[in-house]
Amino acid sequence: MPSDYAAFELLIDNDDGTYTPVPSTTVKVYNVTGSAALADTASDAGGTVPGATVAVAVGTTLRFSVQLANGLAGCAEQITV
Repeated sequence: MPSDYAAFELLIDNDDGTYTPVPSTTVKVYNVTGSAALADTASDAGGTVPGATVAVAVGTTLRFSVQLANGLAGCAEQITV
């Protein structure tokens, strides 16, 4: 039953064609398919959110979301393999 999601970069769009990594930030993980919150993860010192194994079926849609202190928020989705 466990499945995996891939690592990804947590970045802020600077609106000038460049991006800034967001280090050491909590990322909420939500199982869209099962309508349930999962354990939070976090970006590392370089802004990378590491891939991991989670206790959901292969093909589950996960939503990763973050809200920063300055009010910026964003989310991305992945389908587990």
